Amino acid sequence: MSLRTIEPAPLRTSVSTARDTSTRVPGTEASPASGGLLLIFGAIHIASQLLLLVPAFGAVRVVVRMGAFGMGLAFILFVRRKDIRQKAELKLPLKACALSIVGILGLELFHPEGGGLLPGIAEIMLTLAVMAPIFWLPRITVGAHTFQRLVTMLWVFYSASATTGVLQAMFPGRFQPGLSTIVTGLRHDAVNSLQIKLASGERIFRPMGLTDIPGGAAYGGLFAVILGIGMLLQPKPPFFGGRLLAFGSMIVGAMCLYLCQVRSVLVMTGICVITLVTLLMISGRVTRLMGLAAALGAVIQGAFVLAVSLGGRAVTDRLNTLVQADAGTVYYKNRGHFLETTINTHLPQYPLGAGLGRWGMVNYYFGEMTGYLYVEIQWTGWLFDGGVPLILLYVAALLITTWGCVRVALGRAGASAESLSIWGAVLVAYNVGTLALTFNYVVFTGTAGVEFWLLNVALLCAAQNSKLAPRPTVAA
Repeated sequence: MSLRTIEPAPLRTSVSTARDTSTRVPGTEASPASGGLLLIFGAIHIASQLLLLVPAFGAVRVVVRMGAFGMGLAFILFVRRKDIRQKAELKLPLKACALSIVGILGLELFHPEGGGLLPGIAEIMLTLAVMAPIFWLPRITVGAHTFQRLVTMLWVFYSASATTGVLQAMFPGRFQPGLSTIVTGLRHDAVNSLQIKLASGERIFRPMGLTDIPGGAAYGGLFAVILGIGMLLQPKPPFFGGRLLAFGSMIVGAMCLYLCQVRSVLVMTGICVITLVTLLMISGRVTRLMGLAAALGAVIQGAFVLAVSLGGRAVTDRLNTLVQADAGTVYYKNRGHFLETTINTHLPQYPLGAGLGRWGMVNYYFGEMTGYLYVEIQWTGWLFDGGVPLILLYVAALLITTWGCVRVALGRAGASAESLSIWGAVLVAYNVGTLALTFNYVVFTGTAGVEFWLLNVALLCAAQNSKLAPRPTVAA
């Protein structure tokens, strides 16, 4: 599968404009508002999550979430191309896959077993909002510096979330936000299952961090570790003391992961780290690999000791469930039977989809329980929404995106910005972990999906623009 279409076409200049090419390349200059739109999107994305912590907004959670996803749709409509060069950018199989996905969902509106017109349209709008960065990001000029600022913004936010999660375990009740109305509406036994017992004997909800969902801090822990590794490996930290803070965020993030006891995210983090180490070996970054290995050893052991001091046996008992049997048996016992049911029962029944709006939050907010379908993993959701064609398109989009990041990681794209190759390796690891998480969780229908496409497409755009950036000329 090729990504040649990511690379820009050769620049054609007339005789009248050739004299300007020594100082700038037409189409690569960025207006102040260009890359800034990416940071604005990231900031609003974070703010929408923080708003849910305010009791007044938590009561209207659906409105806040719809506003956050509506922002992606607004960017598709109103963000315009800033230069002529960007017209061909990312017009590649990735964008074709995204358009085809929307097209298949459009056809599913006419499925006789669908959940209705309103839930169907809501499903299409949600999917389009999650994939929005694929459409609007190529229209602006994203450079390596802007991408670094975006990653730093997300790293700071998720490190703060992981830190808050740890504090919630250290000081029960003092840093805990209000519970989501979705959680409070659960049965009593289901709410109790979201609690953990600390070493002190006190029961608390799984650390929520800067979310209103028990265990929500685990996602902050994941990003604190993975993006912290990226910060640690940078040739030049973006700010003073960056490496020390990155190491600290990795410890706090790992500690938060242990305390949250969300095994799927913990396993995803492990897969990400293993993939990243493998890429560093392949690319020959021996020095960085040795430094990372030493840092990871300290983080894994130090964070575990600190987590056990707070969580007690609950932490070790939860981790032991991952090694009580072989990996296949453990997965089947927890989530594997959902995949088996999807393949053996749902696939023969719905090879071309089951109609839209029949599962998940779209059905909860806009649909009816009549005809409701239960979904626990992403592959089941894809099958219900569009059948085998939709699954193949999503797999193609993920492979295309990851291959683009591999090229950046190996220096075959964006070679003029050394920091991008490190982030390319980090995102390849993150993508592999996300793909693994699709077998355990519905990833691409919420915030996690938005962040996946935002980071990946921003990296691909930054790599291309880095390659386009003019090299300074020395006057004779």
